[in-house]
Amino acid sequence: MDIGKSLSFVFEDKKWLEKILIGGLIVLATILFSWTIIGAIVGAALLYGYMIELMRNVRRGDAVPLPEWTGWGEKIILGVKYGILIIIWSLPILIVTLPLVFFSAVLGDSDAGGILGLFWTCFSCLTVLYGILLLVATPAITIFFAERGDITDGLKFGEIFSFTRQHLGDIIIAVIVIVAVGIVAQIVGLILCGIGLLFTTVWATLVQGHLYGQIGRKGSSALVPSGAPSGGPSYDLSPNSIMPGVGEIASDVQSGAEQAVNSMEDLGQSVVEATEDVLDTGEKIDK
Repeated sequence: MDIGKSLSFVFEDKKWLEKILIGGLIVLATILFSWTIIGAIVGAALLYGYMIELMRNVRRGDAVPLPEWTGWGEKIILGVKYGILIIIWSLPILIVTLPLVFFSAVLGDSDAGGILGLFWTCFSCLTVLYGILLLVATPAITIFFAERGDITDGLKFGEIFSFTRQHLGDIIIAVIVIVAVGIVAQIVGLILCGIGLLFTTVWATLVQGHLYGQIGRKGSSALVPSGAPSGGPSYDLSPNSIMPGVGEIASDVQSGAEQAVNSMEDLGQSVVEATEDVLDTGEKIDK
C-alpha cells in the first residue's frame, strides 16, 4: 500500500483546486441545508458517491483518478445506496442501543432504571465488539459495493469477512491512516479560520477513497492494468510525494518519517492480532 500516494494524488491533478473547491462548497451547502434533512442526505450522498467513483478509478489504475464533478444524479444515487448499506450493517447496534436509551430516559433513577443500567453495561460490551468488527469490515464492504453499486454486493457476509482476513494488515494500516488524516484535517481546518474545514474534510474523504481503492486493487487482479508495477508495500512520505514540487526535506526529517511509518506498521500488526478473534466470531455468526 502506498500511503504517500494516497496523500498526494489529489495535487497531481491539474484541476485539483477546482475539484476541491467544488467539494468544499458541497460540504458548506450540506451544513446550511442540514435542517431540511433532505439537504443533508443529498449533500452527504453526493460526496460519498464521488468517493466511490474515485475508488473505481484507483482500482482500474487510472493515472489521474480524481473524478470530474459531472453526473451528479448518478453520484447521489450511488451515495444514497451506500448510506443504506452502512445503516443495514449498523442495525445490530441501533437495535440494541436505541431501546436502552429510550427506557433509560423514561425510568430515570428508579429501581427498574438500575436494573436497566446493568443490562446497558452488558450490551455495551457486545456493541463495542461489533463496532470493532464493523470498523475493520467497512473497507471490504465499501470495496464490494463499489464493484457494481449494488447493495446486495455489500451484504455478502462470508465473502466480506474472508476478504477482510486476507487483507487485514493493509486494512488496519488504512484505518489508522484515515483516523490520523481526519485529525490532521480538523486541526488544519481550524487553523485556517474554521472555513478550511470545508476543504480539508473533502481531502480526508478522498484519501480514504484512495486507500480503499488500493486495497480493492490488490484483491481483484482483473482490474489491474497489464503494465501496472508490482511489488511490496511502498511508504514514500517525502514532500515531493505528498505535494509534487515543494522540494526536498532534511535527511533527519525524512528519517523521522520513515521511523513513524515503521511504528505504524508495528501498531497495525498488533491490532491485526487483536482483531482476528473478532473476525472469527463474525464468521461463526455468519455460518
